[in-house]
Amino acid sequence: MTNWIPLGNAYEISPGTRKAYTVKGTEIAVFHVAEGDQPGTFYAIDNSCPHQGASLIEGEGCGTEVTCPLHDWNFDVATGECHDFPDFSLTRFELKIESGVLMVDGAAFGEPGPPQNLFLVRYGAMGWVDHFSAEPEDDYPHRARVLLETSRGEEVGEILSAAGQMEKQPTAAGAIVREFTPADQSTLASQEDVTSRVFLDCQTLIQERGMPTEIIDCEQLFDQQTVVLYYLGSRMPALEILAQELNANYAWRIVFHPVDEAPAASGCSSGGCGCDDK
Repeated sequence: MTNWIPLGNAYEISPGTRKAYTVKGTEIAVFHVAEGDQPGTFYAIDNSCPHQGASLIEGEGCGTEVTCPLHDWNFDVATGECHDFPDFSLTRFELKIESGVLMVDGAAFGEPGPPQNLFLVRYGAMGWVDHFSAEPEDDYPHRARVLLETSRGEEVGEILSAAGQMEKQPTAAGAIVREFTPADQSTLASQEDVTSRVFLDCQTLIQERGMPTEIIDCEQLFDQQTVVLYYLGSRMPALEILAQELNANYAWRIVFHPVDEAPAASGCSSGGCGCDDK
């Protein structure tokens, strides 16, 4: 049976505005979309961008489109679709109005699961700090080195602290695979270091083409598959083409990553631009 949950009076959201509500621990964004003098339509989606959790209520938009205020991901509030990265659409919630009260279909929420076992972890050449999930029984001390599964691949991180109890759990950037072992250190030390060659090759190509981009660092991940080039400047399609050309010359997967943006949550490879389907 459908369980409709009242949110509040529909008139509280005037045409062209939006409002956030928390339902069973989930924050949703309700948009009142109207054109001209036509009656408006209410739409509800997750209020959290799947990239890094920014509130979409704070984003700009027109009609049924809204843009994430952090990194400009564009969403359709009527469908939940992400125009930039279709694999990362948002949950859409059914709404109705009864006697002037806006109501949401409670069937979409279900029962909340147990809280995740989260840790704050520092990782990557840029020293990103984010939350990572672990198995419920796992415990890691301060400064313990761990293997992480991130959106970029398998890499090494350092535990800063357990996350503890929080009113609203953050989206995990990835998962802690296990503790880093002496055997892992031997594997890491035995990797062929290709960062200098990739860095120089990339700089040469950028200079030859007059691209307004500066490469400032290069990092090999533990997965022995991925090389990350960190850059200053705006995202541009030319970087994806450059990544594909570099991929043709190396056995490693080359990915470009902006220095001012932490990696996306695990499962999203768009925190940087590069060729992810080699």
